[in-house]
Parts: sequence; structure tokens; C-alpha cells
Amino acid sequence: MAARRRSTTVYNTYGSVAYAPAYDGSAVRAPRREEELQRRPQPKTREHVRRKQLTRTQVQVREAGQVAPFAVVGFIAVAVFAALLITSFAQFTALNGEVVSLQNQLTTLQTENATLSAQYEKVFDMETIQAAVGESMVRPTSDQVEYIDLSEPDTVVVYGEQEASGGIVGALKAAGTVLGEMIEYFR
Repeated sequence: MAARRRSTTVYNTYGSVAYAPAYDGSAVRAPRREEELQRRPQPKTREHVRRKQLTRTQVQVREAGQVAPFAVVGFIAVAVFAALLITSFAQFTALNGEVVSLQNQLTTLQTENATLSAQYEKVFDMETIQAAVGESMVRPTSDQVEYIDLSEPDTVVVYGEQEASGGIVGALKAAGTVLGEMIEYFR
């Protein structure tokens, strides 16, 4: 059986003060004789004496170096891309305006188409035509019907349009076209 350990501290009370050893029951602790005899030390005033004279350190300045050629090429490339971006935004704005005007024109034409279709339907009356032609109007026979095969892909050649060139020649022509458009924009 394990031996039980006893605490040597004596507690005079139970409750929240039970954990404060040597509590004598009064709220204010009486000073001990050793504390009364011992004087409190007086704070000393310190005098600060500079031993070394402060001197400003000399700063070494590096000589200006040469401009790196890659930095110049980078700045030129950024300027060219910025000009291309501004040009493309200008073209986008112009094309956006054209799209809006074409959409307005489309709605006008669709309204006109609906009006003309209604007028056509009023004029086109099958009974009136049958009465005017008589019994001579008949449906087409199978030998009169022609079928068109549209399974082949569509190809269109526009007259007067040049084919696109490839390779370095095509790239130079495209760069010349872009440069011409930029000059035309800033005129």
C-alpha cells in the first residue's frame, strides 16, 4: 500500500484563504521586524558621460554605370505593346459603334420584313389563283423534282482578294499593315 504524503504547511481556515499558507486571520498583514529594521535603498541619480565623440561616417558613393541594352529593348517593347493596346482599343470602340448601328438597322429591316410579309400574304390567295388558272394547275411529278447534294464543304473565292502569305514575308506584310493603321489612326 502506498504511503500517504502529508503536507507540513498548516492552514488555519477553510475556503478561498485555505490556499494561502501562514494566514493569521487579519486582512492587513503586520510588518515583520526584519522589514522594519531594513531601510529601503534610495535611488541613485546616474550621470551620463560621453566617452567617445560621435563622428559621422563617410558614405561611399558608387559611380553611375552604363545603361543595360536589355533594359532599353524592354522599354521599347513595352512602348510598342502600349501603342498596340491603345490602337486595338480604338478599333474596338469603332467596331462597337458599327455593331450598334447595324443592330438598329437590323431591327428596322426585320420590322419592314414583317410588314411586307403580311402584305404579301394578303395578296397571295390560293383560291383566287386556282380560280384564275382553272384545272390546268397540278402538282409536280417525281421526274420533275431535282435534289441537290450539299454534303461537300462550302468553299468561296472572292474575286480580287489576294491569298494570305506565310512565313517571314507574311509577318513583314502584317507588321507593315499594323504600322500603317497606327499612323492612320494618329493622323
